[in-house]
Amino acid sequence: MSVNKYKPHVYVIPEDDANRQIANGFVGHVRVATRQAQVVEPAGGWTRVLDTFKKGYVPLLQQSEHMHVVMIVDFDGDAVGRRSEFESKVPEPLRSRVFVIGPRDTPESLAQALGLKLEGIGQALADECDGEQTDIWNHEQLRHNEADRLRLLQTVKGFLFG
Repeated sequence: MSVNKYKPHVYVIPEDDANRQIANGFVGHVRVATRQAQVVEPAGGWTRVLDTFKKGYVPLLQQSEHMHVVMIVDFDGDAVGRRSEFESKVPEPLRSRVFVIGPRDTPESLAQALGLKLEGIGQALADECDGEQTDIWNHEQLRHNEADRLRLLQTVKGFLFG
């Protein structure tokens, strides 16, 4: 299902199929407004996420103040460097509507550490976003996302969670 482009909405660009499964679990959560979020096809690597964002989504963000983009990538053990790389590619006027999140290493290592399937991780993360707990978000594989998680919640929670 596609988003309603005339209302606030979020496009999610996953790096690979594993990140897509996590995103689908999140977007498929019972409390998430289905017409306000859409997971697109996996980009096929973190550099391709950046290419997809720059070529396809920067122009759309410039045209629509209602649009937000979440890029889900593996940080491959380099959260600071990878995040910096992404932040340097996001035009300044769009930064408040663009977010980069993902596991410190890989989705598979996150799933193993949590003992959950990938879509189950997405569901659990959505539960925590809609509630007050942050046990999973505070896991060592995810805690590096805290600044973007808080910024994202402040920006989209009002329209994303019904």
